[in-house]
Parts: sequence; structure tokens; C-alpha cells
Amino acid sequence: MKLKELFLKDIERDIRGVIKVAQTSEDDIETELEEYVVTQELHKHFAKFYENYQKSIDGKTDKMGVWISGFFGSGKSHLLKILAYLLENKEVKGRKPIDFFEEKIKDPLVYANMKRAASVETEVILFNIDSKSPLNNKAKKDAILRVFLKVFNEHRGYYGEHLGIAEMEKYLDKQGLFEDFKREFKALAGESWESRRNTFYFDADYVIGALTKATGMSEESARNWFEKGVHNVEVSIDKFAKEVKEYVDSKGDNFHLIFLVDEIGQYIGDSRDLMLNLQTVTEDLGTYGEGKVWIIVTAQESIDSLIKVKGDDFSRIQGRFDTRLSLSSISVDEVIKRRVLEKKEYVTERLKQLYYEKSAILKNLISFRDSTADLRGFEHAQEFAEVYPFIPYQFKLLQNVFEQVRKHGSSGKHLSEGERSMLSAFREAAIRFKESEEGTLIPFYAFYDTIREFLTPSVARVIEGAYQNPALKDDEFHINLLKVLFMIKYIKELPGNIDNLATLMITHMDEDKLQLKEKIKSSLRKLLSQTLIQKHGDEYIFLTDDEQDINREIKLVPIDENDVKKQLADYVFQEIYDVRRYAYNREYSFPFNQKMDEKNYGSQTATIGIQILSPLSVHYHKSEQELMMMSSGSSEMIVKLNGDESYVEEMEEALKIETYRGKRNILDLPENIQKILNNKQVEARERRRRVKEFLEEAIKEADFYINGEKVSVKGATAKEKINNGFSMLVENVYTKLHYINQHIENERELRTLLTLSDDQITLDETLQTKPNELALQEINDFIHLQNELKKQVRIKILYDRFNDKPYGWKTLDIAALIAELLKEQRIRIRYNAEYLEPETDTNTLMTVFTKTQEADRAIVIIRKKVDESLIRAARRICRDVFNQTDLPTDEDGLVKEIRVLIDKQLNEIYSYKNRYEGRPYPGESILDKGLEYFNQFDKSIDNVTFFTRLKDLEENLSYWVEDVELVKHFFSNQKHIFDRGLETLEKYHEMKTYFSSYDLEESMNRLKEIIENPIPYREIKDIPGLVNRFEKELEKVLDEKVLNAKEKIQADYNEISLLAKQYGVSGETKDRVENFYQQLKNSLNSYNDIFKVDATIAQSANFKERMARQIKREIEESNRRKQEKDIKITGESLTPPIETKVIQKERVKVTELVPVTTLTTEEDVDKYIQTLAKKLKQIIRANKYIEFVE
Repeated sequence: MKLKELFLKDIERDIRGVIKVAQTSEDDIETELEEYVVTQELHKHFAKFYENYQKSIDGKTDKMGVWISGFFGSGKSHLLKILAYLLENKEVKGRKPIDFFEEKIKDPLVYANMKRAASVETEVILFNIDSKSPLNNKAKKDAILRVFLKVFNEHRGYYGEHLGIAEMEKYLDKQGLFEDFKREFKALAGESWESRRNTFYFDADYVIGALTKATGMSEESARNWFEKGVHNVEVSIDKFAKEVKEYVDSKGDNFHLIFLVDEIGQYIGDSRDLMLNLQTVTEDLGTYGEGKVWIIVTAQESIDSLIKVKGDDFSRIQGRFDTRLSLSSISVDEVIKRRVLEKKEYVTERLKQLYYEKSAILKNLISFRDSTADLRGFEHAQEFAEVYPFIPYQFKLLQNVFEQVRKHGSSGKHLSEGERSMLSAFREAAIRFKESEEGTLIPFYAFYDTIREFLTPSVARVIEGAYQNPALKDDEFHINLLKVLFMIKYIKELPGNIDNLATLMITHMDEDKLQLKEKIKSSLRKLLSQTLIQKHGDEYIFLTDDEQDINREIKLVPIDENDVKKQLADYVFQEIYDVRRYAYNREYSFPFNQKMDEKNYGSQTATIGIQILSPLSVHYHKSEQELMMMSSGSSEMIVKLNGDESYVEEMEEALKIETYRGKRNILDLPENIQKILNNKQVEARERRRRVKEFLEEAIKEADFYINGEKVSVKGATAKEKINNGFSMLVENVYTKLHYINQHIENERELRTLLTLSDDQITLDETLQTKPNELALQEINDFIHLQNELKKQVRIKILYDRFNDKPYGWKTLDIAALIAELLKEQRIRIRYNAEYLEPETDTNTLMTVFTKTQEADRAIVIIRKKVDESLIRAARRICRDVFNQTDLPTDEDGLVKEIRVLIDKQLNEIYSYKNRYEGRPYPGESILDKGLEYFNQFDKSIDNVTFFTRLKDLEENLSYWVEDVELVKHFFSNQKHIFDRGLETLEKYHEMKTYFSSYDLEESMNRLKEIIENPIPYREIKDIPGLVNRFEKELEKVLDEKVLNAKEKIQADYNEISLLAKQYGVSGETKDRVENFYQQLKNSLNSYNDIFKVDATIAQSANFKERMARQIKREIEESNRRKQEKDIKITGESLTPPIETKVIQKERVKVTELVPVTTLTTEEDVDKYIQTLAKKLKQIIRANKYIEFVE
């Protein structure tokens, strides 16, 4: 039976699968109404719409918007048109449209509402907004208003293309002159106004002439109106809404006007302005129309999702569009089954039986891999009978293809101009296979021809060109496969792998799917060779013309193999196995060298390592025996990758894409090329993701070679498998790792070990099993071996040796073992020329153990045994020199105790030396001798040397102890007397010129002898008497000096005080003289220092000279002021003069007053002064003051 014979109705009949809003012939309308299928979903939509519509019949409402949403080809335009027919209810070939639905609507209440609505006088304005919109109209903010105004004008018979002309027509119509105007115009132009108004610019004279005759206005007025008024029409939503209301009101009570707008969502797009414009138009029509004016629109998106994308507050438009109808794929499926696929009754039963026979085969044939879309085969016999020869997945997949092609491959044709519906696609595919026999399954490529006519040239050219390609002409299968790849190109949920392509290409129930896959693989290779498609992982992707060009250029990009190796190594060592140390257990983690394909990755300083071999390695194709030989005796684990090797190709492709993009200035390229290159970037990222996945699988399936053997390594993940390989490697390399069974966790524990007391060590040694005994013995044996070879052993040498194979011990554990040997007195550690002891040098030892640089300076020495006679001598010296008998019994303990005693002695010596402070105290040489003795015992000497030196100094130390006691006695009992002697001798030498006593000189010489004696201890008792003799002599000389000073100071005082009493000297100066001399006399009485007494004489003389000059200046200033005052004043005084006592001045020349020129004795001087004084006093008593002249 042929497929065309299965269907109830002729598959080739005209079922108007493509519904155009502009189709208006009665035949078309009748067909649409008769064949319209009311699915269960549509039934609910009719019920909801008519329930809400009743509100506008019964009363007023502002919720007068209907939003119909549905995917591309879902039938929303068809529903819009059916609503237009039903609401207007205009008779079609003798029947009302509502009558066609009496059998289609099962609910009587819903049908009653529909009939009631149909009975209301209604006019509908049905239009596709994009086709009605003038060019460039969308750029205007009020574009939607202008389209509404245009169709409203056209509906009323006015010219919609020009608002000014329409306004002129409306004005004439209101005045009842429109018909007159049209008649006059036809008389002038010879044609009707309707046929010529689209060229009104060229018919201006006819228009003006007709206006003049029809209205009676002058030609000038008519011309002015036509030329200016027509072009200055203001447009506003408010004006439009009022005009609509006026029209509706003019039609009588309960008249309804319906605007039915197709594809409003596509027209608005992402324009916020157009959405605002629609909101305001709807709001004003709702307000003014009060439910008598409705707007019904269609859109791909629901109103909520569209508003959400816009991001503004469009809550008002949501309120107006209260009725929302969403068409789903289920409804479309049902329509297709009933209008296209409905079978004859016996055929349905036949197909059910066929399903029972073939269900298992069909289940195997129709399956998808890695698909996230809900694509399925037949679920039961009834579905098979309904859908055959199609497959259930095709309904949903084709819907997605329509949607994606609209976004990515459409040439710009809109639904109103030829949109292909789902119904058309299935019908046309069925017609193409109508002659096929029963058992045929219609493949997915059969739908290609339906969508071909609105594809962009860059897409259509590829497939059309493939027909002419010589390499593909041999089999149309290649072209059909290319069609399938194109249709699923943008369906992200359905990857184009071979399994899925096979399902999409199945053409018969009995098809051998394995053979089909092989055929597809062969075809894919051909398509790849022609650069019509590209491989992306295990997916195959259709390429447009531009994509092909770019792919060809990318293929030519050269890539260095070393770059590929480096990138693969990055994925292995930075992402898959992104550790730098392998954690063997809780205690041990080992650094390891990394290498891949003969290329070192990072530093190569570790003992163990991993080398990974990919197909790029020169060793990759070596035999097992050769790889075993490579790993023999090596500390390196070889990992040969197995499994899918696609990671190499994927990595190369990703690098080519990235290199190509890096050389292009993408922002300067055309937008479509930018998009392709951006997609390529996404592709490169995806390829890199697969590289990682493939590498992980390759490691999981890899062969491991360790120490000359191919080993079996288990692991669920790549990381786990490498870890298990490293575990085997460590056990092969570090064979003595287990010698340490007790570990040091941190530096704090190491410090605790160093400071552990002898009692605790003894307690530990009593245990039956000693931890780490094997490891201790290894280190001890190595130190002895190096000693026999005369080689120096440093701590760092021990670290390096026992970090390395076959040990692999932690540095802290090695340090603990060395510390334990040190504590057991089996070794010594010398650092900075000193021997370190655990208890006293803990901090230094910690530095040596934990700092690599210091560990390289610390020398490990085997400890030597000290002779018992030296020990006995040391004990004897401690008793005799240090007065210490309670001493440790062990060698180190005794050394430690003696060092403490020596340090104590040294501190005491230094404390005494600090008391000298540069003074000539006796005994300093004895203290220096003690320093010489005791400083020989620094930490640079070992115990043998220590005890030997101590014995050699035994006699010297015994004498030194006796001598130092005298020094201690001096500082305790004699120092203060010695200090008085030093002070006295110093004073004597300073004042020696003032003394003339011979006895004093003898006493001071004796004092000097005592001070300078190196052993003056017995003579110090004589110092107090000698000091007393000096102090008495000093007191006598001081008395004489004070008396002489007083006389000289008094003379100076007499002279300067006399000068201060002269006329013109200030009181301040007089007070200053008196105060100075009074203070000087007081100080003189308190001095017991000869030098200070002598200094007062000089102070007095200097003050006298300084003040004499001051007094002279003050007298001169006084005289100058007096002269200025004595200047005569002109005129006579009106008051009698006051009698005042006048003091006269007398000029005195001393040589005339006492005419004596020679004085020979002190007595002559006294007489001269007395005579002079007497005469001067007489002048003063005569009320005169004296002025001396020469």
C-alpha cells in the first residue's frame, strides 16, 4: 500500500496550510472555516476569550486587550483571522461564520457566548503591522500610533498613506461635500479620486480645482489649504482615541470595533519606545472606548516575558491585555493529525498491528544520544497509527528548527508574506513521499524544502551548490545529510553526532542502522573534505559560505608541534594532576619531576618523576620491552597514554582558531564575520574542554612502566591512577623509607627532644623496642665511615644523603636522629668554632637544624673518650678553685657544670674591672690574668682539650685565687680611703704654687708612693693622716687669700659707688652696683677653693670698668637734656616766679686744691687723702656739687 492511500482525505487537496491575513476571497474564507480544527487547547482559549468579551457587551470595561502568543508556525495568525471572521460574522456563501463552529465547539455555554458576540454589530480591522508600516516608520517613537491611524482611515474609506490627505477627506465628509469633491475631481482629471489620490502631488491643480467648485472657496484659499494645511497635521494618541470613540458612538449602541494586529511582538522587537507607544495607545482606547474598542494582537513571546526583557514599568499594558492566549505545540500536533494525517478506519487497525510487530525495531531505530531535548519515538500503537509515516520527535524538533531558522537563517520575509506553518511542512513532506510503500518512515530532511524559500542566500547557496559539486553528485544521500545538518545547526539540545544523524536519516522501519551509520560516516568524510561541514568533537556542524571561508583559512594556519606538546602538558600538570608533591601517606609527600613527550615541565630537581608519552612522543610507538628498558634503573614512572587520541587533533584545532583570531582585528570586520569568529572562540573553548576530557580518559587507560616492569595500576580517575602509580614508584625507589617508624611532626617537637632531661632519656632507653633504631644505626655508620675516610661531615650532607633514595626521610626526622645521637653523647656538633650542647645551645641548634645555609656550616664529629685522670684533676680544681664539691658524674654534665663556674668567675672579674673606671686602683693585672686563664675554655674545644687545659692550669689557678682575694678585699674595705688619697694628691698638684711648706711636700710625696704601689694594701692605712696634713695647710692659705680679696673688692666698691652718686646717674645703675658687690662679698665668705677666691678679684675689676663706662654715658645724656631745657623761651610770664633753692656747680682741679706733686711714703698718702677729703667736703656743705677738671 502506498503512503497516499493511508490517509482519510486526499493529501494533495488545498488545505491552506499557509494562512495569510490578506486572503479575503469567499472560497478561501469558506475553506478556512470548514477545515479549522478546534483542539482541546483552542476550545479553552475560545471559552476564555468569549467569557471576557461578554463584559464589554453587558457593560463597560477597560480590559479590552487580547495577547495571543505562540512559536513560529504555531497557528496564532490563523486563530487571529478566525476570531475576525467570528466577531464580524459576515455571511460566507450563504452561511454565517458562527454556524461553521456549531459542531466544532462541544460546550454549549461557550458556543452560546460566541453566538451572542456574533449578534452584536461589529467591524474588524485585521492587518499585519509590519506590512502596513511605511518604510523607516519603526524609527519613530509613535510608529504604532501611525499604523493604527492608517488602517483606521483606510477602514473608513480615507487615504491611509498620507495623514494630511485623510484629514482633508474627513473634513469634506463631515461637511457633506466629499461626494461633490470626488465628482468634480473626476470631471477635471478624467479618473476617480480613489484611483488617483496616491499621486495627489502631481494632481495639485485638479485637487485645488475640485475643492474650489465643491466648497465654494476661492482658488487662492483652496491652494493655500492644500499646500500648507495638508502637510501640517498633528498626530497624538489622545486625538486618535477620541476619533475612534466618535466613530464608534456614531454607529449606535453596543457597536464594537476590533483591531486585530498580527506579529506585534516581532514589530516591537527590543524597542522600549514602541512598547511605550503600544501601552499608551491601548490605554487611551481602553479609557475612551469603555470596552467597545478591542485590540487583539499576536506575538512570538508572552506579554510577561516581553515586558521583562524591556526592563521598564509596563504594568498598565499588562492590565489592559487581561486576556492572554498561549498556543502550545500540543495544539499544533493535534491539528496536523486531524487535518493531514487522519487515517481510514481499517488503515488505523492495520497500522496498530504493524506497530505490535515492529515496536522493538522502532525503539532501537529511534533513539538519541547526549540530547537534552524531549525527543522521543512511538509510545504506543495508537500514537503510531495517528502519526505514521512521521515520527513523534519531528513535531517538537521541527518547531525548534522553525524558531532557530527565523533567528539565524531567515531572509527577512515575514509571516504575512508567506510564513510556512507546521501544517504546511508536514503536508508537503507527505506529498513528497506519497508514492512510497508502507513501512517507509519520512526522514527529517524531508522538511527542508518547506523552509528553503525564506533562507538567507549564504545558507541556501551552500545546499544548492552541493547539488553541483562533482564530489557529491554520485549520491543524493550527501545532500540530504547536509540538509539535516543545516536544520539542526542551531539546536543546541541535539548534538550532531553520528547516532543522532542516523536517527534523523532513517527512511524505513527495516533499515539496518549499523549500515546507515557507516554510510553516514563515509558521507561525512566527503562533506568534511569539501569544507561544507566541520567536526567538533564527535559532533558535525553545517557551515555557511562565510563559515566555510573562515574554516579554510584556519586550516592553513601553521602550528608548531612544540606548542601542542606544551599545551597538552599544561592540561595534565595544571588541571588533571595539579599537585606539586605526591602525598605517599600522612608523613611523607615527595616532590617529583614532570616531563611529557621528551619536554621537561618545570624544574627537574626532585629524585622521582613522571614522564607521559602521547602520540607526539618519539617513544610512543616503542614496544613494551623497549619501554620497560627505558624505566629500568630509573626513578621515573613512564605513562603511555592509550584510548582515543583525538586530544591531539582537538588541541591543534583550538590553537589554530586562537592564532587566527589573534591576527584579525575583529572589531573592524563585518558584523556577520564577527559573529562567526566569536562562535569560533566558543568552539575553541569547547575543544579545549574536550582535550581535558580525552586526556583524562587516556590516562585512565594508560600503560604504566616502573623500574623495568609494566605494572597494573588501578584507579577510578586519572588523578587516582597517577597517585597509585606514584605509590608503587616510591616503594621501588625509597626502599629504606620504613626504617623510620616514629616521626617528628614539627619544630616544636624537635626543640622538646633537644631539651629532654637525662632522666627522661634513661626512661626511654628502658623500653624493650627503641624507635627508629635502624635509622639511627644508618646515620651513625655513615658518620663513622666518613671519619675513617678523613672526610668532613656537615649536617646538610646528612640531610642530602638521607633525603635521597633509598631513604627519602623527612628533614625534620633526620634532624631528630642527629639530635638523638647528640643527646646520647655519640657525636658532637661544632658550629662557628664552638661545640653546641643540647640544653644550653637549644636555639642555636634549632637554627642549624632548620636553616639550610646554617646546616651546611655545622660539622658533625665523632665524640672522643676523656681520660679518667683528667676527670679527677677537674674535680680537684673545682674543689680548690671554685669551692665546689657537688658535681655531676658524667663527662658532659661535669663540663657543663665547670663551664657554669667559669662563666660565674668571668662575670665576677668583669664586674670588678668595671669598677676601675680608668682609676689607678691596684690589682687589675691580677684580674687580667684571671681572664687569660678562664677565656681558654671557650666552646670551640672538645671535652678532651677542655679537661687537659684545666689540668695544665691547676697550679696557676691556685696562686691566682689567693691574689684575687686581696683585690676583693680592696674593693670591699679600702677603696674609699684610696679614693680620698687620689683626690688629695690631685688637688695638691693643682695648687702646688700656693704652698711653700717643705713638710707638706714630703707628705704629698709619701702619698704618691702609696698610690703608685701595685700592692699597696698594707700601706693604705697611712693615707688618712697624709690627707689631714694637706687639708690644714690648705685652710691657712685660703684664709690669707680671702682677706686680700676682700680688701681689693672694697676698694673697687668705694670708687664705683662714689661715681654712681654723681648727678645724672640712674637709680637702677646705683642699685645694680650695690647688689653686685653685696653678692660678691657673700660668695667670698663661702669659698674653700683658692682659684675661686682669686677669681672674685678679677670679677670685681671687670665689673668696675664696665659700670664706669655706663655711668659716664648716663651723665653725658643727663647734661644734653639739661642744655635743651635751658633754651630761652620768648615772652614774659604772667605769673610771678617761684623762688627755688639753686645748687651751684664748682669746677675743681685737684692739683690746685691740694698743690702736692710728690708722695714718698704710705703716711704721705694718708695725709694727702685726708686733706683732699676735707676740702671736698667743705665744698659739698656749701650746697655745691663738684665737677673735676684737668
